[in-house]
Amino acid sequence: MSETEKRKIRVFIASPGDLVEERRKFRDAITVLNIGFGDGANVEFIPLGWEDTLASTGRRSQGVINQDIDACDVFILTMHRRWGQYAPDAAPYSSYTEEEFHRALERWKKSGSPEIFVFFKRVDAASEADPGVQLSKVIKFRQHLEETRQILYRYFDSPESFLNEVDTHLRAYAKGELPKAEERDDAVVLPIAALEEVEKAKQVALQKTEEARQANDKAEIERLKRDALELQMAKDAAKLAKEGKIEFAREKFTKLVTETTNLRILYLGYEFFHRTGDLNSAFRVLEKWLTLSGAENKTEETAVAFGNLGILYRMRGDLDHAEEIHKKALVINEELDRKDGIAITYSNLGIVYEKRGDLENAEKMYEKALVINEELGRITGMAIVYGNLGIVYEKRGDFQRAEEMYRMALAINEALGRKEYMANQYGNLGNLYATRGDLDLAEEMYKKVLAIDEILGRKESIANAYSNLGIVYKDRGDVKMVEEMYQKAIVLFKEIGSPIEKEVTEWLRELRDGESSSEGDTEA
Repeated sequence: MSETEKRKIRVFIASPGDLVEERRKFRDAITVLNIGFGDGANVEFIPLGWEDTLASTGRRSQGVINQDIDACDVFILTMHRRWGQYAPDAAPYSSYTEEEFHRALERWKKSGSPEIFVFFKRVDAASEADPGVQLSKVIKFRQHLEETRQILYRYFDSPESFLNEVDTHLRAYAKGELPKAEERDDAVVLPIAALEEVEKAKQVALQKTEEARQANDKAEIERLKRDALELQMAKDAAKLAKEGKIEFAREKFTKLVTETTNLRILYLGYEFFHRTGDLNSAFRVLEKWLTLSGAENKTEETAVAFGNLGILYRMRGDLDHAEEIHKKALVINEELDRKDGIAITYSNLGIVYEKRGDLENAEKMYEKALVINEELGRITGMAIVYGNLGIVYEKRGDFQRAEEMYRMALAINEALGRKEYMANQYGNLGNLYATRGDLDLAEEMYKKVLAIDEILGRKESIANAYSNLGIVYKDRGDVKMVEEMYQKAIVLFKEIGSPIEKEVTEWLRELRDGESSSEGDTEA
């Protein structure tokens, strides 16, 4: 190949018939890549799929398709609800899509090529709870990929987010910057308090079952047995999540949240979907929660559901809706004189105002929360407020006072062994040091965040740490590390549906545009 000749990268896409729009987006992504990135990187991506065979032969010839698979450099498989067209002539495979994947996989095992990417479009929890034949095969396939850890896979929510995934992964492939599948660590640790509540409820159910036996109440015995079984299943699902077996945990949680009327189990399911980035399923769990507890009822359960719903809206960048929902929670908590709930809601409202840039109202909310937490001796709540006040002071430029708040919050959380909240304060300190220009200390703090959150599986916090590390490396002029950090952050922000993904994507675009400009500035 001459120096001026572009490197050809042949990219094959395989999918069942329910992803027509995604196949169009695949070709759109390659067109855009070839116009911009391809010129700068001296590469040309060539899209391949059954459409090309149809255009050249007038029919869908699996033999010709297999030739394209044997010649491709990158193989992309994308799936949603369908497993693929029945293939009577493709034994031992049950569909042509499955045959295509395994053909690429066997070639990869022998030669290390093609690079294989697998993308799954998210399916709602209710459908997964009662999947049918086609979706059941897709779920089992996801579990197989997770267990074998040979092939990286990702989730996406829409044709547009699929386009972004194709763009990101093909750029990384062309530059030789892909992560290895075995490096993936998706363990998710659910809140200990929620697990303890589930265990307590299970023990109560077992105790009442014995009482029902003595009373010979067969109907009550059966009901309590079902309750105990559901609670044990929830514990098992949480254990699987902690072990990194997310697909197996998801299978259990989708069934549980669809069938149960137990609010403790729904809370655990909400936390699982929230922490794994499936915000749509998390929303649906809270909708069911509110249906059971009564959205108009002034109960603790309804207030807690509204509080969690407000957090989800904030994560999606819908601050007006978040404020509205948190105020509903506040009204209920005040009517119940539920002091801890009032303090929590003030803190949540403070975060909404801080995100808007309304530091005055944010500080007022945090101060109100702090007073209540001090009255109750609720040191965990005090630690949260100290950290939030630190953010307000930092944004005002009062760095000394901000650091004092962060350190106070960190000390409490270290004493209590609250890893999640320790990570929050390490992140806050990292931001402060970065603003001060102390890049070494900032990097140290962000890496402490990653060390904790990669164990806990907190995707939003991990993504923030990556993007913040990118800023540190940018200030140092380490362009390669900046791009790596931004790409990692973008992938995670996409998974959780965070609006910050667009901001970091823009930073990455500006970085790449800057690189392209500098390449043309070399003196002759």
